[in-house]
Amino acid sequence: MKQLFSAFLFLSNLSYAILPIPYGVEPPVEDSAQDQVTTVDPETIPGYSELFASGQLRAMELPSFGEQNALGYEPGKTFEVPETLRHRVDFWKKIYTVYSSHQAVLHDDQNLDMVYGVIDLSHITANPKLEKRQRRQAIGKYLKEARKALSKKLATLHLFQDIPQEMPRELFSLFMKFQNNADPRRFQTASKHVRTQLGQRDKVVQGFLFGGRYWGKMAQILSENGVPKELTRLPLVESAFDLSARSKVGASGVWQFMRSTGKRYLRIDKGIDERNDPIAAALAAAQLLLQNYEALQSWPLAITAYNHGRDGMLRAVKKLETTDLAEIIARYESPSFGFASSNFYSEFLAILEVEREYTEHFGALMVDAPIEYEEVSFPLNLRLNSIAERCGLTVEELSLLNPAFLSTTLSGKTPVPPFYLVKVPPGKKAECSKSE
Repeated sequence: MKQLFSAFLFLSNLSYAILPIPYGVEPPVEDSAQDQVTTVDPETIPGYSELFASGQLRAMELPSFGEQNALGYEPGKTFEVPETLRHRVDFWKKIYTVYSSHQAVLHDDQNLDMVYGVIDLSHITANPKLEKRQRRQAIGKYLKEARKALSKKLATLHLFQDIPQEMPRELFSLFMKFQNNADPRRFQTASKHVRTQLGQRDKVVQGFLFGGRYWGKMAQILSENGVPKELTRLPLVESAFDLSARSKVGASGVWQFMRSTGKRYLRIDKGIDERNDPIAAALAAAQLLLQNYEALQSWPLAITAYNHGRDGMLRAVKKLETTDLAEIIARYESPSFGFASSNFYSEFLAILEVEREYTEHFGALMVDAPIEYEEVSFPLNLRLNSIAERCGLTVEELSLLNPAFLSTTLSGKTPVPPFYLVKVPPGKKAECSKSE
C-alpha cells in the first residue's frame, strides 16, 4: 500500500517535517493541526510593481458601508453570520487568510470541520517550464491522486474499525479524527466526500489591490439600484478582481457572468464583451441581484441565487417551505445544488469578515487608486486606432480603460459601433470631440 506520509523525519513526538519526494508519486499531506500562515509577496502580483512605481497606490482602509436605502437592509444585521453557518464561514476565512494558492486543503465536503491536511503544490505552481493551462492540468491530476489515496485509506479504516489493534500504524492518526463519531458507516461515508480546496490568501490580497479601483463606482451603482453596498465584494469571491478570469464552464469577468445570463443585461458580440468590464458588469449584477431579492425576499437567498439561479432557489424554498438558507443547505437535495451553491453565501460572509479584520490577517495593505475616466462616443463606425489618434492616446491606453473590447476590436478588425461609449482618461473628452 502506498503511504500517505511517504517520507518524514520525526522532530519530536508531536511534530514532523515532510521531506522532499519526487513529483508523480502520492502527494504528501501535512497535518493541519497547526496552521502555518503563508506570506504574500506583493511583487508577485501582476502589475503591482508598475502601480507602486507610478505612485497610484494608497493605504487600504477599513470598509464603511454606512446607512443605506437598500431594500430589506438593516445595518449590522442583514449580513450578520448566523450560528448555523459559523463553521462554514470559519472554514472559508482560513482559505482566504491562511492558505495560499500554492497549497490545497484536503477536507470533507459535507463537514467542513473535518480537515485532513494540507498539500504543498509549489513544485507545480512555481515550475517556470509549465504554461498556465499545463499548470492547471498538473494540479488537477495531482489533487485527484490525493483524493483517491485518502478515499482508499478511509475505505480501509472501515475494515479495521472493530479491530484497531490490527490497523496499519500509518492510519491511526486518521482513525483518531473520527473518535467522536460513532456511526459504523462513518469511514465509508467519508470516503465518498473527500474534496480539495485551493488556498486563496495571495488571491485575496490581489483582489483588495485591484478592488480599490472599482469599489467606489460599484457602490454607487448598487446603491442606486437598491442593492446593499456590501455586494461590491462579490467579485472577491468570484474572481479576486482578476480581469482575465474565465471559468471552465464559460463564465467571464470579475462578476463571472455566463454568456446566456450576460446577454440579458450586457452587450456581447464579436467585438465587445461587457462581462469583462467591471463597471458595466456591476450594473448588470445589481439588476440581477435586485430581481433575485424581489423574487425571494431574502438577501442570503438572493446572493445564493446569483450562483445557483433564481428558479433553483425558488424550487428549494417551495419544496422545503422555508426561507432559512441554513435549513435549505442542510435539507435540500438537488443534483445542481452542490458544494459551490451551498457554500456561496458563506464565502461572501467570510470575505466581509476578512476585510473588516484585514490588519489582523495581512497587516498593512496597499490598494490601487479609484479608476477615473470620461466617456465619449462617435456617430460613425471607427477603428480603435482612429479613436486613439483623435484623442491623442495609444490603443493600449484605451484598452486599459475599456476591458470590454475583444481582440478583434483591439486589432482594428472590428470597428467600435456608432455611439458606443468609450472610456478615456480625465480631460481627454474635449480633445476627442474636437476631431469629429
